Amino acid sequence: MVARRSEVFTESVLWHVDAGAPEVTAAPLPSSADVVVVGAGYAGLAAARRFAEHGRSVVVVEAGAFSTGASTRNGGMVIPELKAGPGALRERYGDLGTRMYAAVNEAFDWTEQLITEAQIPCDYQRTGQLYLAHNEVAHRAMREAVADHRAHGEDVRLIEGEALRSEIGSSAYRAGMVIARTGGLQPARFHAGLLRRCMALDVQLHAHTRALAISDDGPGAHTVTTDRGPIRTDLVFVATNATADHLLPKLQRRVLPVGSFIIATEVLDEELAHSISPHNRMLVDSKNLLFYWRLTPDGRLAFGGRRSLRSTTVADAADFLNDSMVRVHPQLAGTAIDFAWGGEVALTVDRLPHVGSFDRVAYATGCNGSGVALMPWLGMRMADAMIGEAEAPPFIDLRHPPVPLSRWRRLWTPIVGSWFRMQDRRR
Repeated sequence: MVARRSEVFTESVLWHVDAGAPEVTAAPLPSSADVVVVGAGYAGLAAARRFAEHGRSVVVVEAGAFSTGASTRNGGMVIPELKAGPGALRERYGDLGTRMYAAVNEAFDWTEQLITEAQIPCDYQRTGQLYLAHNEVAHRAMREAVADHRAHGEDVRLIEGEALRSEIGSSAYRAGMVIARTGGLQPARFHAGLLRRCMALDVQLHAHTRALAISDDGPGAHTVTTDRGPIRTDLVFVATNATADHLLPKLQRRVLPVGSFIIATEVLDEELAHSISPHNRMLVDSKNLLFYWRLTPDGRLAFGGRRSLRSTTVADAADFLNDSMVRVHPQLAGTAIDFAWGGEVALTVDRLPHVGSFDRVAYATGCNGSGVALMPWLGMRMADAMIGEAEAPPFIDLRHPPVPLSRWRRLWTPIVGSWFRMQDRRR
């Protein structure tokens, strides 16, 4: 069914309307710098700031405009997760699993502290998350996950049956797991805050500057060739996440970009908004092709997800998401949508984040849909590691497998998406 679009409907990003992004003055591209950072998202800006704090001259090159990429298009959910609990991670990865789980929790704490100490006006609130089981298989897995988290001291609880009504105005789910350590923010405002912090330390920021190649010129020397000229540098950090391309072919083969879309309703009546999410949680369900939704700081419902792994248009995605939203929350029938937009998520084969280097070029990637807390921290920690101030994040010890048949992924991803959808329909 075609979604009801309001008179002010636009295929654009809600968060961009009041992001308050600073204007970056265009400047000539320098011929050299101590560090070149490729990509001006959360990870890239956090890394650039950290390098500058250590006294390095830093150039950030961004292929597009600042403040328009995936870091400003996501759902704004600050979630410390690795798609598995602490016990499950340890069982599979041993001590590395324990260190990875500790890292995402450290990232969450660091991000909260950064927002507070830097006074970034991004509407941050510690809301908690409600993770919802869509079928009985997921319900059983959720019981095990709750036991796992609680055994490791995490503040989580299982809600089943009629008690679930106290958390969500929907009968579409079997059970829910409330996870206290989750927050929500306005992602474009958070990005604007990171951008300002870089500007305050004279990081050289260059939009509409595409990195075309990176050459290894010997120990401690590289040349980053851009469409505006070359930059000689000692260190290179690639933070392109889902937009990994031929710049680092080995990285490109290890990242699967998948489209994700969001609609935002008109501003809701306060009573209606309360009926949807009485405690203003970050809401996520357990499907492979999952839905995620939340109340926004200005009183709308933002509802995100994808129908499949096939390419689609924002218009088609908006209609699908609106139908899905109303199936989950029938009380929203007839509600108009004001915004619809899309972006790309960086998936990895093991659904875990990865850091490392190829040909002495460092990188961080693989947010897997949970990068708001993690990616800034990864950028900061990788900067420390690259100049010898700290150890690299534990994900560096994780094997980073290539995506199978990556050259032909446009052919097989729709088949995988159909399999996911069939799995999601199980009772």
